[in-house]
Amino acid sequence: MEDVYHLRGVMTAAAMLFVTAGLPGLMLVYYGIVGITSDDLAVAADLRRRSEAASVEYKTDLEATFVQFQNAALSRLTSGQSVYTGQREIEDALRVVFRFDAEGALEPPFLQSTVYQLEDQQFLLFDTWQEALAAERDQRWDRAAALYMQAARQTRSKRDRARCMYNRARALDRAGQGRDAEALWRQLIEEQGRDLYGFRVGDLARLELAQTRLKRDPAGGQDDLRFLADALLADNWEIGRGGEAAVARRAIELLPSSDWTARARGRVDERSSQLYWAERLQPELDSLGARGRLLRANSGSFVYNKTDTALWATTWTDSDQYVFALEFERLLDRERLAAATVGGPDGDIRATLVGPDATVPGEVLARASLAPWLPNWSVVVGPRDPAGLATQQADKRTRGIGIVLISVAMIALGLGLASRQVRRELESARDKSDFAAHVSHELRSPITQIRLKAEALQLGLAVDDASRNRHYDVIVRESERLSRLVDNILDFAAIEKGRKRYTFRIGDVGSTVARCVEQAGVAMETKAMKIDFEVPDDLPVIWHDADAVSQVMVNLLSNAAKYGQSAGWIGVQIRVAEGLAGPEVCVDVRDRGIGIAAGEQKQVFDQYYRSTDPLARSKKGTGIGLTIVRYIMEAHGGRVGIESTPGAGSTFTLHFPLSFVPPHGPGT
Repeated sequence: MEDVYHLRGVMTAAAMLFVTAGLPGLMLVYYGIVGITSDDLAVAADLRRRSEAASVEYKTDLEATFVQFQNAALSRLTSGQSVYTGQREIEDALRVVFRFDAEGALEPPFLQSTVYQLEDQQFLLFDTWQEALAAERDQRWDRAAALYMQAARQTRSKRDRARCMYNRARALDRAGQGRDAEALWRQLIEEQGRDLYGFRVGDLARLELAQTRLKRDPAGGQDDLRFLADALLADNWEIGRGGEAAVARRAIELLPSSDWTARARGRVDERSSQLYWAERLQPELDSLGARGRLLRANSGSFVYNKTDTALWATTWTDSDQYVFALEFERLLDRERLAAATVGGPDGDIRATLVGPDATVPGEVLARASLAPWLPNWSVVVGPRDPAGLATQQADKRTRGIGIVLISVAMIALGLGLASRQVRRELESARDKSDFAAHVSHELRSPITQIRLKAEALQLGLAVDDASRNRHYDVIVRESERLSRLVDNILDFAAIEKGRKRYTFRIGDVGSTVARCVEQAGVAMETKAMKIDFEVPDDLPVIWHDADAVSQVMVNLLSNAAKYGQSAGWIGVQIRVAEGLAGPEVCVDVRDRGIGIAAGEQKQVFDQYYRSTDPLARSKKGTGIGLTIVRYIMEAHGGRVGIESTPGAGSTFTLHFPLSFVPPHGPGT
């Protein structure tokens, strides 16, 4: 009835709040939802408008990139500058340029590859050729020179004969017959045929003569090497044959470092790269039709075609057709990076390049074709994070509704918190009221017993020694219970105020427990019970407060006696076990009493808690003894556990970790 009386006022206040603020809040919610819906539609329209603008902007930027490339290429072609040097200045993705005449024939500086027949390689199997190679490996140079001469006579191919004579000259040079070797190399200078390794024999001969002159005339030899490198770089190079590049690079390596060698080395690297791409891309170019003859374009304009590896840009000047091969992956990577910047790093839209066979990712708000520059490719613009955007819109919607509902929500929240606080206060007041009643009853009971027995002794109502001794026993027992009750109340008050302090010392907790067991054995409350005590001999010492541990043991032994009195037995065992955080000393206090239900085993350590079991409630208690036990064990860095079976008894276990050290040293 007291709870109902208090709650009636709370409910009245809540009803008034709802009438004065809740109903107006609901009206604001209605009009707020209408406005938020309109705002969502406006946001969607704005997002689509910005997506369309972004797709147009990206396509415009792409067009500007290709226009810049076209202008740079046409500028070189119309001014007579070479498009084969400094190609990255024209376009970073440009790898090679092909030039065709009106009939589709490849024109210099690149030449078509020479196709070698299988029979052209047969001389490699001649015994004389193999023996000559073996003689070279053994450094029998005279023998090798003679064998190469025999191999030259045996072969019917002019190209293979030239290679044999080159090897003979090299063997003669190693054998110390330098003049004969030089004479033979001079004969081979005009030989333009290629050996099976892709080298022109004449280039190899010129390199050998330049190296020979370098030894006896450094200045003249350097001039020869520079002349050779320049001639090779100015000459036409055959696609698929890297001999000229290797010879030119070797000639440059033999020269001292200078600005000229750096520039020449860069030209060799650039030409080598073009040869590599020319060999790699020529089959794809051929697939477009008759080596480019079908890639028709008006003079000064460009036509774009896409193959597996390259994007081909074709233009005509006069009677020649130029085909620029741009590495598509390089180009695509660059454009993807550019697309990633659309909308900004934190924008809510993003652009993605989509190929002819690719699946469009997610929602598409705008799309633009990238033809003619990237045929069959397009850029699509959509939400950068559709889920995130939906979340943002939902958040914005929620914020809008929240602004309208904030007053209503605060009222509801306040009402809920007030109701919860009232319930907690009622429960706390009830617990404190019950605690006060229990304490009053607990105090009155021993005081009443002491007074009655003392008055009986004072008035001489105890007529014999046995009767008087029983009266004395009651006075002593009730005094012990009263003292323990007062100690628990004082400790509990100090714990609640945070003023409880402990004095930690290194010591044998077994001795402390043994003293408590011994005192319990002679105490009036437990002396009629059998106490079995087990303690190992090699028990390790731990940090503990002996008085606090004694209080824990007194409370546990008192409970064991109270709830297990009918069994007449208490077991106390000390042991060392492996705990949750390492080794620990465990103290078990067992009884064979009424036990504790499983649903109440965690609650028995709460303050003021009293079991709902009628057998347990028939025993006197305050509900703070086990709370003090738990607090003291936590102060020791340990814990208290419980195992109990209703009707079979309970076991309380104190866990003292060996690793515990007081946070501020002894006396904390």
